[in-house]
Amino acid sequence: MIRLPGILKIFAVFLIDFLAVYALFHNIAVAAGVVGVIALYVWLGGYFALFRDGAVRSKKLPDYECSRLETAKCQLAEEVKSISSVDISRLKLYLITADPDMQATAYGANSVSVSRGAFDNADPITLNAILGHEISHILHLDAEFNRAVFATIFLICGAVSVVSFAAMAVIFLVFLVCSFFRSWLGVMAFKGTTRAVEGIFSLLQKGVVVIYRSFAGCLNRAAEFRADRYSAQLGYGVQLAHFLSYAVPETSRQLTFTEVLYRTHPPAPKRVARLEKLVSKETHPIKR
Repeated sequence: MIRLPGILKIFAVFLIDFLAVYALFHNIAVAAGVVGVIALYVWLGGYFALFRDGAVRSKKLPDYECSRLETAKCQLAEEVKSISSVDISRLKLYLITADPDMQATAYGANSVSVSRGAFDNADPITLNAILGHEISHILHLDAEFNRAVFATIFLICGAVSVVSFAAMAVIFLVFLVCSFFRSWLGVMAFKGTTRAVEGIFSLLQKGVVVIYRSFAGCLNRAAEFRADRYSAQLGYGVQLAHFLSYAVPETSRQLTFTEVLYRTHPPAPKRVARLEKLVSKETHPIKR
């Protein structure tokens, strides 16, 4: 049930990581080991997130809740196969029983969770619409890709910290030699230099984080629009638009530039408008 573009984008991240580590250490074993650790995190991260969120597998839920989720899965399996020839029979559905918010999450590893708030407030068709959206994330390996990119950024920040520590150690040794002259000017120069170097590397790390969060925000917003479109293609555009209109209320205050830049989901009104446009095109196709 995995689409080729999802595999390719994750492979591209792994390849970049491998080349970067190999360029630093000139050792294939070290590069392969680092990429292996990242791959393990990408693979197992979804299971850790499910455990952290207290998600309960559908088959372990009471009969009524299990039946609702499994019925939705069976219906979606037929619809997904009809439009994309993809088998989602291995999809695992979870319920986050302690989450009152109305939301759903794709964790990767063929796993999707629905919050208690969404489960209790959505009718069967709307539940299908919500799950159809998350299935798009599963098919495109969005969760795995996000973890791969996060691990890469963590690796970069770690490398910057190591280089910063090495630079500070060199500076310390230089000024330790100079300290034999017992000059207060040398001590002051040492403090000023270390602060300047520390500030440069700290600024570099913050720059990497800003670029990452901005880049990730753009990709995630595009993925949300794509997932909305997929749910609409399954025939649930109206239901998903209705769910978004009351489940994802927009804040009335003006967002800061940083909040706009870093937000991972597009504004709900914009998503609803796009869904309504898609539904309108399907309802009133252009005659040729």
